[in-house]
Parts: sequence; structure tokens; C-alpha cells
Amino acid sequence: MARLLPRILPFALLLASPAGAAGIDASQLSCVVLPSQYLKLSSAVPGIVRSVRVERGDRVHRGQPLLELIADVENAQADLAKSKSDLMHRKLARNQDAIQRRLLSDMEKDQLESDARMAQQEYEVARRTAAQKITLSPIDGVVIARKAEPGQYAGTDPVFELAALDPLNVELVFKVEAYGKLKPGTPATIALGAPVGGIRKGTVAIVDKVIDARSGTFGVRVKLPNPGLVIPSGVSCKAAFDGSAN
Repeated sequence: MARLLPRILPFALLLASPAGAAGIDASQLSCVVLPSQYLKLSSAVPGIVRSVRVERGDRVHRGQPLLELIADVENAQADLAKSKSDLMHRKLARNQDAIQRRLLSDMEKDQLESDARMAQQEYEVARRTAAQKITLSPIDGVVIARKAEPGQYAGTDPVFELAALDPLNVELVFKVEAYGKLKPGTPATIALGAPVGGIRKGTVAIVDKVIDARSGTFGVRVKLPNPGLVIPSGVSCKAAFDGSAN
């Protein structure tokens, strides 16, 4: 029994809070901690995988390379376009003195400038085409699943599943009787279930504007900071609120 007390105590204290006395807890049907973002990530273009740079469970940052496809042809085309662009810009620079002294006609000047500009645009297209062969993380988060290996073909199917865990979303479902008692910005106290336990502070982010007519319920989302990712997604919880809407 003594071993159960540390887990039971936060919930007992929460139920005894002023928010519980106001009737919000009695209307609370469910509470679960979920990622603030969860996405299945595919390669922007199809191709053969050259390398996979992360493993399941790794923390990743926005813009970090996750996967690289074979791109020898695309890189060669980008190099060729860069060389052409450099040549056109050097040609334009060599003729600047003649342009300033009006030794070239307007047509010749326009042609030089147009050639340099078009060569630069061709290089940008080639560079971006080659860059699509590298898949970057769009979020700060954790790799939930890795579904690609070197040598495999990557098509439209997801190659990674990523989750953002800081902040977390605490998703709550309330009976209709509690509608109007909460509003965005309301401070929230979250008691976490096993295996974490303890109490954390969050803030109401969303209160649904639509009530589900079939079940007579509505949803509330609380943003819960999670520095260090010490709170895992999926744990159960109980919520109380430090204030409510008038």
C-alpha cells in the first residue's frame, strides 16, 4: 500500500482542488497526453536510398537531414548549370566598362544581362532538383518509425514517422454540462499517471466550438511544456483548472 501512495496522492490532491469543487472534474470523461505534432514523412521525389541518417528513437531538429537518395545525375546537372552561370556572369562583368561607356548597343546589353539572369535561374532549378533528393525533418521531435534502408526504393509511401513532444497536447473530453466553464489561456494543473506521475502546469489552448450531439461531449486541448522530453506520449492523466470563464 505504501508503494501506491506516491501515485495516488497527486490524483487525490487534484480532485480536492477548487476546480474539482466547481464541478469541472466531475464532467471530465477522459484525459490523455499526446504529441503536439505527429506526421508520416515521405520523400519529396522517388528514388533509390543512398543513406539513412537517423534511427528509431533519435531526437531530430527542424531542417536536419534524415534520408538521402542517389542523386549523381542531378548533382552533375547542378554543377554544369553553376559553371554556365558563373561564365555568363563573368562575361557580363567583363563588358561592364563597355556598357558604361555606351560602346555596346542596348540590344547587346540586354542580351548579356538576360543570358546571365537565365543561367542563374537554370542553376537554381538544378540545385533545387538535386536538393529534393535529401529529406529534411520539418519539425523538432523524435523518430517514431524508420521504414527505409540503403538500396531500397523510396516512393510515395512514408519513410519516417515523427512526433513533436515539446510541448505535448493534453486532450480532454468533457460532458456538455461543463461547456462555458473553460476558455483558452486558462491555467491547467495536470496530474500524470504511471509511469511518470507527478503534477505539471499547462495552459488551455483550444476549447471546441462544436458539441458532439451524439455523445453530448466536447473537447479541450491543454498545451503542456515538456523540456527534456521527460514525459512520454500516451500516458493517462487528470486535469484541474486554476480559473474558469465567467
